[in-house]
Amino acid sequence: MDKDELSALTVAELKVRLKELNLTTSGKKADLITRLIESEDEGDVFILDEDDDGDPTSDHSEIDVEEVYDAEVFEAEIIVDDEIDSDIFETVSSTATIVSNPTFPRTVWYKDGTAIATILVVLLLAGAGGWWYLSNEASVYQSAPSRYGDDLQFTVSNGLLLADGDEMVALLRDALAPSALDDVCDELRIEFSGTGSSSITDGSISDLLDPSDTELEGAVMAQDAYGRTWNTVQSNLNYDLSADLSGYTWSAINQDSCSSLEWLRRNNQLDLDVNQWHEITERSLLRSQTALNFVDSEGQTFSSEATTFDGLIGSDTISELVGAAVLPMHPVNLYDIFGLTVLEEGLTGETDDGYWGWRVGSTSTIGGQDAIQIRMHHIKIGECLGKAEMILWAIPGQPLAAKQIVDVHIDKSKTESGCSFTESEAIDLTFPEGEIVVRYTLEQISFKRGTELLDWQTYYATRPDSSDGKPSASNRISWINHMPDNSTTRFNLEQAVSCVMTDAAAFPEANAALNGDGYVFAAKDDRTGSDPTWNLSWISSSDAGWVRVTWPGGENCYNSGDGFFTVDEKPEHSRDQIPQTHKLASLESRMVSSVYYPNLHSQITSNGNLRSDVHIGYALVVPEENAVSEWLDEFDLMGGKVTVYLERTWTSGDSEHNLRVGMDAETGRMAGWALASTPV
Repeated sequence: MDKDELSALTVAELKVRLKELNLTTSGKKADLITRLIESEDEGDVFILDEDDDGDPTSDHSEIDVEEVYDAEVFEAEIIVDDEIDSDIFETVSSTATIVSNPTFPRTVWYKDGTAIATILVVLLLAGAGGWWYLSNEASVYQSAPSRYGDDLQFTVSNGLLLADGDEMVALLRDALAPSALDDVCDELRIEFSGTGSSSITDGSISDLLDPSDTELEGAVMAQDAYGRTWNTVQSNLNYDLSADLSGYTWSAINQDSCSSLEWLRRNNQLDLDVNQWHEITERSLLRSQTALNFVDSEGQTFSSEATTFDGLIGSDTISELVGAAVLPMHPVNLYDIFGLTVLEEGLTGETDDGYWGWRVGSTSTIGGQDAIQIRMHHIKIGECLGKAEMILWAIPGQPLAAKQIVDVHIDKSKTESGCSFTESEAIDLTFPEGEIVVRYTLEQISFKRGTELLDWQTYYATRPDSSDGKPSASNRISWINHMPDNSTTRFNLEQAVSCVMTDAAAFPEANAALNGDGYVFAAKDDRTGSDPTWNLSWISSSDAGWVRVTWPGGENCYNSGDGFFTVDEKPEHSRDQIPQTHKLASLESRMVSSVYYPNLHSQITSNGNLRSDVHIGYALVVPEENAVSEWLDEFDLMGGKVTVYLERTWTSGDSEHNLRVGMDAETGRMAGWALASTPV
């Protein structure tokens, strides 16, 4: 790559290449470019394809965060994988609340997954990892890798999730909308208990990408965000829980006001199944699939199914933070934390990511067996947001902790002196008001040891290349005043925008904006009626509004509704931050592909084409100008993001089904999809 090509990359992408070459990642962008060029001149460079933004071998989250800033919690909240629709733009942006006509997502739910499991936030996951065993010395413990077929059964007891404050409760309530939590406000208390299991699938030869790779037996095939197929390790988590829900509900007089009336729902049942696939060679999370079934105290059933790629399940700010703070609600991946370190009483340290501090305690007994205790605390949570602590026990001959107790209390008002000014400012801007408490205990019932060790870091010849199955960066197009569409099978965006720009009488405000410095920051089509319609949300330097452009056929369109956004609803206007994107029609063809996404295909297509009751649209989010955005801009982490989405709602039997799909418009990378079903 020459200097111009390297200059076109972001700092994050440059640092990925430097890390691959084992070169330092410190310095400004110019220093990184110079270092890469000098290394290339020496003949030592191996640089991946420019569009290598979805390969499990390339994790853009591997920025040298300590060199960028030493704010772990802030990083987990703001600095994430730049190839996903980053939460930079959910937490520091001014996303418009679109009015009901036209309708667009109120929040960008598909940032890195879908929050279908946040009815119990503690049910977040991390990947399947290592297991524990006791060495020959009775009081010395050491970690070891997992085996195909490992299976742990455990109980869940003393479970509590308490969200206090309307913003905190709203995050849980809105994550599942429409949900069983629509009637609760200001405070939500969930007490839960039950049983669960954690296992690793032991696949057969026929489950491999190439049956001749007999040394990988146990692994299974799985597709990634681009529809490519890899060999993976499949981990499985299951919960069967009972839960009592309580809190406050809305006023009967003023539906927008929370009253002091108690809201109570006892004897609810929750079944949750989560499968995750980690690619063997790089051990990177490839895909997550979740099925949730919630039966409330009145016998009504609410269910959700979701598929996400390369990230935690749960896109809300609080979900992500709790996920990072408490690790998963299944036996902790101790092998990832301690590796082969011999653990003895009094030993202390920190995890490699710098998030957690730990101390090995004394030996004791759990269920009549010898055990050693490990106490852990989240360092930055303790300095900036309250506390997050765990106590773990490991027993001889058992690969997972035999017991773990989690205690988390998060409240941004609990900032201590160790929280820096920038961290405090970032938390104040991005974190919701209120507090959340999470407590629970897991304890082993039984454990079945598997057979063969997992095949981590094993290379296989059928592994996809970095550019396989990915849209080329050369096909990205700069916007004029809307995302390019070019569909030939439906009323497209070019037609709708042309109608607005040429008919000032029918579309006066939108016409003036789009013929000036304005652009369409969000759009959504509707082909369910006799005349197709585009809902366009436009913005200029002076105004912002929406308009419905309906096409009865022929050359003309008509205005079927319009309006302005209020000052609070108006998003940031910044043409300079609009990225190049692929054509909407091109991304549509990927989304409906039975080859790339076979599990999604049948839900959104009819005769191979997008169903008429599926809405297609996009949303551009640009960051708001503030102290945090200015700081991030120094590290080339700012810029607009565009997400293409599909939505479908239909009724079948006694349930209403809502399907949502999201894809990155710059990379063609699928974020995921979620299907929620509620009683009609």
